[in-house]
Amino acid sequence: MILSTQEGVFRTSTQSVSRGAAPKRLATVVIDDSSSFADVICALLEREDALDIVARGCDGIEAIEITAKLRPDLLIMDIDMPVLDGLNAALILATRFPDTRIVLMSIDDSPELIADCEACGAMGFIPKGRFRQEFPFVLDKIVQP
Repeated sequence: MILSTQEGVFRTSTQSVSRGAAPKRLATVVIDDSSSFADVICALLEREDALDIVARGCDGIEAIEITAKLRPDLLIMDIDMPVLDGLNAALILATRFPDTRIVLMSIDDSPELIADCEACGAMGFIPKGRFRQEFPFVLDKIVQP
């Protein structure tokens, strides 16, 4: 089931997992057409002991190209992007690279969009306006054995 802390959607545990104890840091890619928002996301992610940001991109095509080349553990991607949107990119990526965990994000956090994210193979969804508050819960679920 898709991970989100939004009402009516599966809630992850509020109990924190020691991210520093993770045996392997997750190679992480950030994809967002807004470079300023990607900067903010990367700054937040750099504080996480369990993550290494290995690349950034600005659309779904770059997400596919970067994933094919680097085979990251985690891909954090915006939904609303030019060229190829995040939902369609996630559908392709989940099929071709099932070991890459995909977390989608959007300003829109409607139940319909969250259901679309799950249908595309995403492991999580985070509303952009609450990324800072909700990412730790999604990360805890991703790094749990």
